[in-house]
Amino acid sequence: MSPAADSPSAFTTDPFLRIRADKVTQLLDLVGELGLAAGAVTRQARLAQLEAEGFEAAAHRLEVLIHEAQDQASALRLVPLSQVFQRMQRLVRDLAHQTGKQFDVVLEGEEVEIDKVVVDQLSDPLMHLIRNAADHGLEPPPERVAAGKPARGRLILSAAQRGREVLMAVADDGRGLNREAILQRARERGLIGPHDTPDDKVLWNCIFQSGFSTAAEVTNLSGRGVGMDVVQNTIRALRGHVEIETQAGQGTRITLAIPLTLAFLESLVVRADDRLYAIPIDTVSELFQPAVETVIRSSASAETVVLRQGTAVPLVSLAPAQGQAPPALAGRMVVVAQTRRGKVGLVADEVIGQQQVVMKPLTGHLRDIRGGVGCALLTSGEVALALDAERFVSGGPLGVGTRAAVAPDDSSEAPGSR
Repeated sequence: MSPAADSPSAFTTDPFLRIRADKVTQLLDLVGELGLAAGAVTRQARLAQLEAEGFEAAAHRLEVLIHEAQDQASALRLVPLSQVFQRMQRLVRDLAHQTGKQFDVVLEGEEVEIDKVVVDQLSDPLMHLIRNAADHGLEPPPERVAAGKPARGRLILSAAQRGREVLMAVADDGRGLNREAILQRARERGLIGPHDTPDDKVLWNCIFQSGFSTAAEVTNLSGRGVGMDVVQNTIRALRGHVEIETQAGQGTRITLAIPLTLAFLESLVVRADDRLYAIPIDTVSELFQPAVETVIRSSASAETVVLRQGTAVPLVSLAPAQGQAPPALAGRMVVVAQTRRGKVGLVADEVIGQQQVVMKPLTGHLRDIRGGVGCALLTSGEVALALDAERFVSGGPLGVGTRAAVAPDDSSEAPGSR
């Protein structure tokens, strides 16, 4: 036998194992059901009357192990974003040829991992964002040179993990969004009042309207008013958000913020009337019972706010029966959620506690539930509505106020094209 055959390296095994994605999904479902079944056993009311030595410690240990199993099972479905980033390379080459523009593409964060279910749905949104950047954002070489820029443009496709979110961005160093053109078009379509002067965040939301376009003519790449609606609808379906940053003459950056995994959610469970709601725990900054004198009804905006540490926090009632009326706060709790546009207070009757919930998608008519992003299966066996506080903030996609979180979304707002 040769020495090479005796060396340890000759028997090195492959550390990787290829597994079908549907089998991992089945495993996630089983682990989720295991958690629900274990909770149904350990949380039996009659067990509290028994003197079983060590039972409470054993039940807690079981819960910890199940959470670890859920985390590990979720990790099995994570794949690097390089899979979707690399698909964009050919698109970029085609766009450079079609537009006649010169630009370099920089890929950052390809090693960041995200749920495969998410990756499979990212191609269309990223494709539309890159097309917009190449067609609308980046200027032709003569225009760039005249503006004191390099003739070659720069387009960056990046990703980074922040907590339990992944932030993906498409950025260019082009001309930026044309505020005046967007405002004029928004007024023509009745999205903005003829004398209103909205701030940038409100105005940029108009480009997500279906059929919205400022292009003077229809081309193979733009002018039809479709594209950004695909982006917004897809990202919302993934429990994510779209953010826009732009500066005239300097470029535009559009960020997609998406949960790392869609299977489980660490949440704060609350009750309003006879309904349960799950709020992502990483968005909760505080909860308190407000004093009556700190609650103010704004006559200008018709919003109800609570003064908290010198800040006016808009309030949203989660009680379905509350409707458009101001939230009744006597004896109730306010859960303050931090969003990208400020804080919002969610008014509830009772705080149940923190737990990791199993997430299921909203389907059928449930898709129109205001503020809802999924069904949360609790360890008690009950079902809660998972909420996205971003959808209740002023200037956000669903607006702010005292609408019940379960009121059907009768807004005609729909995303569109840049």
